[in-house]
Amino acid sequence: MKETANLGIPKCILWLGSSIGNLERTEAVDFLRGCSEVLQGQDSMLIGIDACHESDKVYRAYNDKRGTTHEFILNGLKHANKLMGKEVFREDDWKVMGEYDEVARRHQAFYTPVRDVMVEGTLIRAEEKIRVEESYKYSLLQSDELWQRAGLMVQARFGNRINNYHLHLVSKQAFSYPLKANEYAAQPVPCLHEFEQLWAAWDVVTRHMIPEKELLSKPIKLRNCCLFYLGHIPAFLDMHLTRATGDAATKPSSYHHMFERGIDPDVDNPENCHAHSEIPDEWPPIGEIFDYQERVRNRTRSLFADRGLETNRLLGRALWIGFEHEAMHLETLLYMLLQSDRTLPPPGVAPDFVALGKQAREAAIPNQWIPIPASTINVGLEDPENDDGPDRHFGWDNEKPQRLVDVPAFEAQARPLTNEDYARYLYHTGQDAVPVSWISERSHHSPPVYQREAPVDGHSSYQNGLSPPLTNAYLTGKSVRTVYGPISLEYALDWPVFASYDELSRCATWMNGRIPSVQEVRSIYNYVDPNKNKKTDSINTKKISAVNGHLSNEGVEISPPPHHLRNGASGAEKSLDPYELFADLEGCNVGFKHFHPMPVTQNGNQLSGQGNMGGVWEWTSSALERHEGFEPMTLYPAYTDDFFDGKHNVVLGGSWATHPRIAGRKTFVNWYQRNYLYAWCGARLVRDVQ
Repeated sequence: MKETANLGIPKCILWLGSSIGNLERTEAVDFLRGCSEVLQGQDSMLIGIDACHESDKVYRAYNDKRGTTHEFILNGLKHANKLMGKEVFREDDWKVMGEYDEVARRHQAFYTPVRDVMVEGTLIRAEEKIRVEESYKYSLLQSDELWQRAGLMVQARFGNRINNYHLHLVSKQAFSYPLKANEYAAQPVPCLHEFEQLWAAWDVVTRHMIPEKELLSKPIKLRNCCLFYLGHIPAFLDMHLTRATGDAATKPSSYHHMFERGIDPDVDNPENCHAHSEIPDEWPPIGEIFDYQERVRNRTRSLFADRGLETNRLLGRALWIGFEHEAMHLETLLYMLLQSDRTLPPPGVAPDFVALGKQAREAAIPNQWIPIPASTINVGLEDPENDDGPDRHFGWDNEKPQRLVDVPAFEAQARPLTNEDYARYLYHTGQDAVPVSWISERSHHSPPVYQREAPVDGHSSYQNGLSPPLTNAYLTGKSVRTVYGPISLEYALDWPVFASYDELSRCATWMNGRIPSVQEVRSIYNYVDPNKNKKTDSINTKKISAVNGHLSNEGVEISPPPHHLRNGASGAEKSLDPYELFADLEGCNVGFKHFHPMPVTQNGNQLSGQGNMGGVWEWTSSALERHEGFEPMTLYPAYTDDFFDGKHNVVLGGSWATHPRIAGRKTFVNWYQRNYLYAWCGARLVRDVQ
């Protein structure tokens, strides 16, 4: 399959039966990832997987009354004798034993001697078990996780009548981000491979999820139409590359003026808006914008081929700022599209939200209060805008300079507020309006239906545990928006709720808590961070997880060298330790691991750290303000400076669509207006130490 002559030939790999189950789950991921790496865009795999989790049924299938399966397995001893050229195993000395492991969801078969036997000088006692076969069973949720970890996506699925066996038609994922810090942030300047992956993600959204006739629509009236962003992204990058290189702008140069800056109006008074590009009477044809985008991408590719990025920090910073700007606006575009009922789902089969909801209900744990000790934390980074050394990672102006902050002790809940938490708040306070992340058949202008008396003290007696379920009457007619279309609120109760700060702050007060300050959130992240005291010995020998950073094994050495060492990075930059600035995001729902939020209620007894909020940013109660030492950045002076109006609050972490370089950087700062309804931001409760 790797031979050049075969690369252009469409291929479908057949793997029928269910022998993938004979591999340990991590081995299955490793094997499939190897397959996905050689697949081309037109290739596919058709794989059979046993999904039966009925323990008795599985046991009887491998341990049938006639002994057919046992006889088949015993035949392996005859084959072993043939390979060894003599009778090492006497068939009469052995039998087969089967067991079903409920925890691992697998059947295991063993050879066991009926009497003490000697095998090549080794004594094997009677009834001692020698494992010969494992057969893992995959629920649909487990198989979906298998594809995701292996870099594959489901194009179609064919199941039997009782839904316990499926053929999965899978193909290579269009893009995939690593989640380990030493992989996603190996060097300050994103390498060409990282750009290509980001562009692939951008293309999935802009070319597959937006119907062409909707490009001029405004799913959120406060923002530009969708088409603007398709021109804004390449124009912004080209402007910075032009300044850094001194070369001519990519034609048409008029796009710099037309697409330079979008709008971000005041929610209270949309007429009040900072400086932005003038809206033209007519936008360029979409075909011309796509052609311009490709020319800018080709210009970027040529820079990696021709320029010494290890010595040109001005150019490196221009590439970095263009990369992160595109990553941020990809999320902007997606939260706009979530508000449109014409948005198309991403390629592949929609998740089984019913099964996901049921599994979350079964795994839910009460949300616990956890003491956070007083601490002094390091905030910010040192990154002067010059070409002087030493080698360092870049940061936006609001991330600088580095400073120490004292944070008093407090208590925090382990996980963020969920849709169920917020639904209870609405139910018990008699409110009919729902967040814009939900859909309700009842208009928010209608009178409340589920009115309840508020407690005398004005607060809830809700104990943040596993309270009785909400009634069907309340859940009926309510759904949660996803890029796959709305799903019943019933199946998303365990997801983090995302809403405006004002909405969540009122809920926090009702629940006898408050939303933490920015420094309290950073204190939580620092307290949780398993790498805060880690000193990596060296990153000269790079290792990658066999499954793109989702497992806890030690990984395998890369050969040939990783992408970043093949794109102009100097050997001296190897001394940078990503763990000093970036968090590992394994297990976190960021970087398009899923195209939707994920349940968080299983984490009620463990403190959620950076990026681990189930696929939403984390609101803080702190307004975006100038801090001591803040200076607007030369490359983009208005980036933060335009928003010091007292109306914006800081958010930290990242959502399911946030690039790992952003979601994992410990100094990154984002912000939204407190009453802005559309951002993917959630919150957790904290309280003062009594």
